[in-house]
Amino acid sequence: MRRIYLLLYIFICTNTLHLNAQIETDKVFPFLNQSNSARMSALGGFTMAEISMDVSQTFANPALFKADESFPISFTHQFLLGKTGIGNLIIGKQLRWKDVSIHGGIQYADYGTIDGYDDQGVSLGPQSAAEYNFLIGASTQLYENLRLGSNLKFINSNLADYNSSALGLDLALAYHIPEGTGTFGFVVKNLGTQLNNYASVREVMPVEIQASGSVRLKHLPLRIGLLAHHLQRWNLLYDNPYDVEQSFSFDDQFEKPEIKQYGFVDNFFRHMVLQAEMSMGKKEGFKIRMSYNHFKKRQLSVNGFRSLSGFSGGLGLRISKFNFDYGISVYHIAGSAHTLTLTTDLSSFRKQNL
Repeated sequence: MRRIYLLLYIFICTNTLHLNAQIETDKVFPFLNQSNSARMSALGGFTMAEISMDVSQTFANPALFKADESFPISFTHQFLLGKTGIGNLIIGKQLRWKDVSIHGGIQYADYGTIDGYDDQGVSLGPQSAAEYNFLIGASTQLYENLRLGSNLKFINSNLADYNSSALGLDLALAYHIPEGTGTFGFVVKNLGTQLNNYASVREVMPVEIQASGSVRLKHLPLRIGLLAHHLQRWNLLYDNPYDVEQSFSFDDQFEKPEIKQYGFVDNFFRHMVLQAEMSMGKKEGFKIRMSYNHFKKRQLSVNGFRSLSGFSGGLGLRISKFNFDYGISVYHIAGSAHTLTLTTDLSSFRKQNL
C-alpha cells in the first residue's frame, strides 16, 4: 500500500511539468508564493530542506514539518513597501494514534486602502484590497527516512469591487539521508482552479515546482542549503529595454549601446537560491542566516545603480519558551522588506501534553 501511495505522488507531481506555467506576475493569487516566515525571508524567500518542528514552513513544504511531542503555534508578519503587508497564523500537532503531524492556519495579504476614481474622475470613495488563504494539511512518515505531506487550501480574494475564490493543493516529499545530516525536499505548490473568476476569463493558478537540499557540516554548526525554484519553466529570461551596456566610440559618438545578452548559465542560476544558517550558543538558541537569490537580483536591480538586491539575512533568538526571528530581504534601491515571526510550543505551558 505504501508503494501505491508513493507511485501516486510521483505520478501527480511529474505530470504537472507540462503545464503552460508563467512567472507569478502573470498568474492569479501571487501572494501564495510569498515568504511565510522571517526564517524563509532570511533564506531567500524559500524554506530550507530540514525536517523540524518549525510549523511555519508547512506553507512552503508540509513534508518538512514533524511535530513530535510539541504543539507549536507561529505568527508572522512581513512589512512590505507602501504600508502593505503579508502574514499568517499557523498551528500544528502530532496525532497520538499514528505518526501523523497535522496543521492548520490562515495566510493574509493586506494591500491597504486607496481613493478610487472612475474614468471621468468622479470619486468612488476608499477602495480596499485583501486576500486570504485558509489552509489545513498533514504529513506522515512513509518509510524510515521518507515523509509525505500535503496542504488543502481555500483562497479568497477581494480587490475593490472584484472578487475571486479558488481551491488549491500542495504535494510534497522530504527525504533524510540515513545516519547523515543531509535532507532533500520536493514540492508542487498551488495545484487547483478558481471557483469563481474576477471577470469572464478563468486565470491560471500560480503553480510552482521546487526541489531543495541541505547538509549540516560535521565539525561546524553550519547548515548550507541549495534550492531550485520555478522548475515548471526553464526560461526565466525576459527582454528588458533598459538592460543595455553604455558604450562610447571615438569613431561614432552616436553609436547605439549594446544590449546585454544573458544565456544558459545566467538562466540556470536564476533558478537557484544559496542558503546558510549558523547556530550558536550552548543550546543553539541564537542563529544567523544569509542567502543569495540570483533571480531577484536580476529582476530588481536598476541599471546604473549598485544595490544588494537578491541578498537576504536575518537572526533567530530563543528566549525561555519563545522563538523570535527577524528577516530582511533587499528588494530594491527604494527599500527592503522586514519580517518578524514569533513562535512558541503550547505544550510547554502545561505539565501534561494533550
